[in-house]
Amino acid sequence: MWEIFLVLAALQCGLLIWLGKVGERLAREEKAAIFGLANEGDWPRAALIIPAAGTHPRMEEALESLLEQDYPQLLPVMVTATDGEPSARLVRELQNRYPALRHVVAGEARGCGQKNHNSLAGVAAVGEAAEVYVFCDSTHIAAPDFVRRLVAPVARGEAEFSTGYHQVTPRDSGPVTLAYALCVQLMRYLQGLARQFTQPWGGAMCISRAAFERHQVRELWAGNVVDDCALAGVLPARGVTVKLCPGALLRTEAAGHRLDIWRAWMDRQVLFLKFCVPSQWRLLGGLCAVMALPPLMAVLSLLGGLTGLASTGSVAVAFLYLIALAAAMGHWRELAGNRLPIWRWMTAFALSAGMFVWVYARSIRARGILWHGIWYEVGEGGRVRGMRR
Repeated sequence: MWEIFLVLAALQCGLLIWLGKVGERLAREEKAAIFGLANEGDWPRAALIIPAAGTHPRMEEALESLLEQDYPQLLPVMVTATDGEPSARLVRELQNRYPALRHVVAGEARGCGQKNHNSLAGVAAVGEAAEVYVFCDSTHIAAPDFVRRLVAPVARGEAEFSTGYHQVTPRDSGPVTLAYALCVQLMRYLQGLARQFTQPWGGAMCISRAAFERHQVRELWAGNVVDDCALAGVLPARGVTVKLCPGALLRTEAAGHRLDIWRAWMDRQVLFLKFCVPSQWRLLGGLCAVMALPPLMAVLSLLGGLTGLASTGSVAVAFLYLIALAAAMGHWRELAGNRLPIWRWMTAFALSAGMFVWVYARSIRARGILWHGIWYEVGEGGRVRGMRR
């Protein structure tokens, strides 16, 4: 039993330290990003397509940050399902200040995810006016050079697909807020672990128009539940790699993050992989065990020490493991630019591991995904079999 604990604990701490090194590298590359395009005319014509739904307290600020990009002759297009939803009203207000912003009403999706439907409506509206398509979420804050950083690898001919990611800055010390920030941090570092682990993220993704047509992205999205994981499920088999742009990093602030919202978000992350990239979903099960079992076994050992059911040696090993975990989490805390007490980050890690197990266990028998009030029945490869609003 304790041999298993030692192996899992060593794997866990080793992985966290390794990912921390990845975080250091991403931070260096984020600051040292070089565009390599001296002339404004070297930049391809780009359309910024922003599918939007629902409401978010920082949506207006996020959209303004996207509309104030320093990219030359950028074509901003915001797409909503209906003309009467809150995000559509916000677009009309923004058009008064940003006349270049175009609003497209996509209508309700019938055989794919609503986000996919909105994105495809944006592509259709742009047509051949752009050489590259930039897809971006509507709720994260972008630096003025965000689009340049995301488009640069495609403009230089290094890749047909490029991706950024986002970083969550916690604005309170609540365990759910910190756990959410920690999960996003983990996913970002996994993106940068190796080229084979990099997959497009729909919140910050660039595709050349030629690649969009060549790889039949329109046809793929038109029947799929999600955009990015659908691509991740087919691009590797075609020998296509995705270029990670560490400098194309969107910012998100979180405060008072609710447990139900965090759980629903984690549900989607796991289920998208289950349906679209089942091989990665199975690997995720192994990661789930590595992250959850060592802290559980350590706590049981400490409780056993208090009740006299565990040996002194097992209690000492559990303490040594917790010290090693605290050291790894301390480094992650520094990378996140946060100086909260380490015990709060340890609590967030334990909460994340527990939620990870709960969400993964639920995903085993899941046959669909709930997203923005729509239930999607999903089949192999992420194909939408049915929808219920």
